[in-house]
Amino acid sequence: MITTATRSLLLALLLLAPITALAGALPATIDPPQPFPSIVTDAPTISFVAPGVSYGDYEVWTLEGPLSIHVLAVNLHDPSVRLDTALASDRLNSNGETVSAMAARTGAVAGVNGDYFDINNTNAPLNILVEGGRLLKTPMHRYAFGLTRDKQPEFLEFGFGGNVQFASGTTVDLNGVNDWPPPSGGTSLLTPEFGDVPPEQNLTLVRLQPTSGSPPFSSYRIAGIADNTTRQPAGYYLGIGVNAYGNAGAIDPGGTIAVTANATPPLADLLAAVGGGPLLVRDGAPYDDPDGPSGGEFNTRIPSSGLALTRDGTLLMLVVDGRQPTLSIGLSRAQFASLMLGFGAVTGMALDGGGSSTMVARALGDSRAIVQNSPSDGSERRIGDALLVYSDAPQGPPARLAVAPQFVRVFAGAQIDLRDTTTDAAGHPLPPVGTLEIRAIPADLGKIVGQRFIAGTQARTGILHVTRGSLRTDVPVHVVDAAARIELIPKDPNVSPGERVRLAARAYDAQGYPLELPAHLQWSASSGRVDSDGSFVAGARDATVSVRVADSVASERVTVGQHDAPLQLGGLVHFATIPRNGPGSLDFGTPCAACVTLHYDFTGTERAAYLEGSVPLPKQSLGLAFDVDGDGNGEVLRVALLNAINERVALTAGKITWNGWRHVVVKLPASLAQPVRLAQIYVVNALGGPPVSAAGAISLRDVRTILAGSGDSSRQ
Repeated sequence: MITTATRSLLLALLLLAPITALAGALPATIDPPQPFPSIVTDAPTISFVAPGVSYGDYEVWTLEGPLSIHVLAVNLHDPSVRLDTALASDRLNSNGETVSAMAARTGAVAGVNGDYFDINNTNAPLNILVEGGRLLKTPMHRYAFGLTRDKQPEFLEFGFGGNVQFASGTTVDLNGVNDWPPPSGGTSLLTPEFGDVPPEQNLTLVRLQPTSGSPPFSSYRIAGIADNTTRQPAGYYLGIGVNAYGNAGAIDPGGTIAVTANATPPLADLLAAVGGGPLLVRDGAPYDDPDGPSGGEFNTRIPSSGLALTRDGTLLMLVVDGRQPTLSIGLSRAQFASLMLGFGAVTGMALDGGGSSTMVARALGDSRAIVQNSPSDGSERRIGDALLVYSDAPQGPPARLAVAPQFVRVFAGAQIDLRDTTTDAAGHPLPPVGTLEIRAIPADLGKIVGQRFIAGTQARTGILHVTRGSLRTDVPVHVVDAAARIELIPKDPNVSPGERVRLAARAYDAQGYPLELPAHLQWSASSGRVDSDGSFVAGARDATVSVRVADSVASERVTVGQHDAPLQLGGLVHFATIPRNGPGSLDFGTPCAACVTLHYDFTGTERAAYLEGSVPLPKQSLGLAFDVDGDGNGEVLRVALLNAINERVALTAGKITWNGWRHVVVKLPASLAQPVRLAQIYVVNALGGPPVSAAGAISLRDVRTILAGSGDSSRQ
């Protein structure tokens, strides 16, 4: 736990930081209630983004592992702050778009990913989307975030209805906007934001032209009947399904229709709305939202995104990284709710999470918002929509001198490059004026060479006094001669004999802030060779590589080569299906004494059949290998694992297109957090292709783990 003394020291350090670092409503430390894991160290960096907008990066070490927490505080009362949604590529049906691309395209200074979406298909958001006061997607019965035209934030569930009135006086219900095909065989209005209209049987597709009002709820002229059996270009259409056609009457080209909405609450008051859910916090307490979404994956640690509102009306956008054990382990939904409470939330809602979790923000002096977190896919995911923050503050004269890093923490003898930018009071970057001068105070803090600070050999605390023309700022500096924690990355590397791997040392102070280290450290290796920059060349056997930083030593084991070992399944596994209680079984001892046979039947509703259990794998497992007696039906063979933070990771071994025995190897991702448990070996009827409709069986024998390091690879 963080002690009172540590918190006092941290607050004192923050008070030394530039004024711009303290802008906004973010706390210097956080202390969320349980079930949030107990905090050991909390290293926040709080930065100015724009008037009324600040960004906090909280690097937290807990008793359960590290957490990287990113928070935007948005003061909606600031007249220069504007909030709106962005639709990927301005189309509901698209290839998706990254948050940073949407921010750059629209000029946003910050933002976060939005709603759940039809991933890898249409990529359309699932719930309501209102952009610039215009409804682009019909709401569903799930919580959403809305902002009224007078900038009042709301978390609410919408009810939607509407009417289509023909010139003849006939009226039919409007069941959706950009909801395709029309729900329950009713009617749906399509706008250009829907994109191209795919073919759809058993409906009438009416081409429309707006005549008055503000679409989608306006008057239209009927331009004709489109061919619903072929793809149509983006435009305005009314789709009339089989259950509504009898009430619509004759569709006369040249005639008119009027489309009106009857939503609760009224849509006319909304400037922006984005879907999400579930609601996690209500009235300042955790809330169990019955409308979801829900599922077992949300009870495990995952990357998380959400929105929260504090008592003073500050909107918080939150992203917590996950699935990266050396950086951030992620949060369960209950823990995410606790985090919101720790930031003072009275209401809070989840957004889409996992690999979608992305936060962008403009750093002081930068012209555009960049990704601030570490998306778990390894790169930014293309998503369906985003909630973005804009600054309408006008450009003014030079007012700020921004220096990065804003706080220098270095080991004695280390060096770090400084970057300065000139901005106006609103954070807009401007051309530099005047000569840059940097002075270390006290003088023995270190020396300045150009824009590089080279720390002295003694522990010191001071400042770098930076001036450019009439602008000036002070950058706090801590030079240390000891680290509270040192680690080597990558963790548990595995290489072949003669292969090179670069190891890097990371050092942290007592508050958890990273320390810049000297470029060349004292390295050693028990086998092989290691250079002064951490480059290790493997010998013929495993090695322990160590680095000394002052009086501290950190070590990492490097395994060389591979071997395998038998994995006993025995009575640790049982049979399961999706849906539950489907046909099939497990047989042990056939067709060989050490074989297990999985029977499945995909001729009905069964979609997957499992050999299921919880079999621990040795640490530093690199993969699984086994022989498979295939039946040639084309079903997909997969393996599911539970990693060190209990996340399910599914790997595909391939389609069983062969008959007879074949050796199969499934490699584990290098990023997989170990130790690992084998949860399932299973077959599914489809994975992105036509489903298999057959019954059959596969047999497994000689299941083995592939392990890092030298060892006896003979089969036992």
